[in-house]
Amino acid sequence: MPYTTDEIKAVTFVRGAIHSPHDVRHFMDIGRPEYTVTATINSKEIARSNRALKVKEVGRGVYDPVLYFLREDVDMSSLEATDKTTHCPLKGHTTYFDLKMDGDSHNNVAWSYTDTIADAEVLKDLIAFDNSRVQVIEHITG
Repeated sequence: MPYTTDEIKAVTFVRGAIHSPHDVRHFMDIGRPEYTVTATINSKEIARSNRALKVKEVGRGVYDPVLYFLREDVDMSSLEATDKTTHCPLKGHTTYFDLKMDGDSHNNVAWSYTDTIADAEVLKDLIAFDNSRVQVIEHITG
């Protein structure tokens, strides 16, 4: 049973967070870091951006933050869409990508929310990488 807006507001501890209508304990915060972010695999850069979005999500646990890159900041020629899809009640439906580079193939190493729910529309078509297989670096200065 979905929660009412008043019930969600009653338990909201993070101002501006996006909450699941089905579970008030499942929410995310989306921010834009003010520094450059890169993604590399085997020491080869596959993405670089100063326009990435950072998603912090709490659901069944507190998840590691995920950085999302605009497609024009990613070497899309090295990514190939796969048949794998998933669904997140906060974000929507995903498409996964294999990474093919220098004769190596890394299966389902990236994903994109191609069909988003209204509150997560800002993530539509952005690319995120599996942090356990791709090194995503936040170049924080100062």
